[in-house]
Amino acid sequence: MSRIDDLPPDQNAALSLLLLRRKSYAEVATLLGIEERAVHDRAHAALAVLAPRQARELTPERREEIGDYLLGQQASVSERIRARSFLDGSAPGRAWANALSAELAPLAGDSLPDIPEGAPEPAGAPDAHSHAKQHGTADAARSSAGRAARQLPSSRVGGALLLAAIVAAVVVAIVLIAGGGGSPKHQSSNASATATSTGAGSTAATTGKTKENRRITLTSPDPASKSIGVAEVLSEGSKYAFYLAAEHLPASKGFFYAVWLYNSPTSHEALSRSPAVGSNGRLQGGALLPSDAGKYHTMLLTRETSQRPAQPGPTVLSGAFGLH
Repeated sequence: MSRIDDLPPDQNAALSLLLLRRKSYAEVATLLGIEERAVHDRAHAALAVLAPRQARELTPERREEIGDYLLGQQASVSERIRARSFLDGSAPGRAWANALSAELAPLAGDSLPDIPEGAPEPAGAPDAHSHAKQHGTADAARSSAGRAARQLPSSRVGGALLLAAIVAAVVVAIVLIAGGGGSPKHQSSNASATATSTGAGSTAATTGKTKENRRITLTSPDPASKSIGVAEVLSEGSKYAFYLAAEHLPASKGFFYAVWLYNSPTSHEALSRSPAVGSNGRLQGGALLPSDAGKYHTMLLTRETSQRPAQPGPTVLSGAFGLH
């Protein structure tokens, strides 16, 4: 049986209104005639009591993030992507989220958001790129990297925990390429999406569940390169977003990295330019996808020197793109 019935009445009422009635903290505060922060504190105190053993394995900041995710209180796309990505790479986070889901099910039913399954690191997994070098072909590199990246974001690629390391910090939003290969309509749409992913602009309406539609392995056309990446295509209602993470990239000195959707030299769209990549070789970020993203078949990460590129520059990573 759920521990919900054993909660103090004020905590039980807060959870009931948030989950059963699907209200926001502010709406519940108005209904109860109390401060919004009081509603937040009652709900999170209840969550800590419902699964105390697993809660002790997490920092207060992570408990708050996971709690807001489960209660549907994250308004922006970037917040939900960040929370979901953290859960994908954190076994303690998933343990607490799953324990809470079991306790909250009587109130929430099937309205709780998905909890990623993650994947255990395979024992004795071979290094993807050394295998590729032994075979000396780009096909071998892509095949081996693909096997490794299918385990992401919970397995190690090139000796590092890709998404888990990334989501330990705040999501770094990718900044739009001004005047890229897309039409003015799409550039306007992406500019709004970038503001959303930084939390500084408009927010997407909460529709219930954020779903991982597709995981894309991004590999280098150079079989000797250790660069590798993963992009997740996420959806929430009718909105689609991507979250991209890459490792072992050359530091961006005198150029920047850009993300494109691509079909051919005459059919492509610039999505975004990344922040500078430093000596650690890591890049990460996410944004909403344009409404016509489904027509493209490839995602590219390129090197760009022009501030307003009309065509994709040299390809650093690429992978088969699709919304599903």
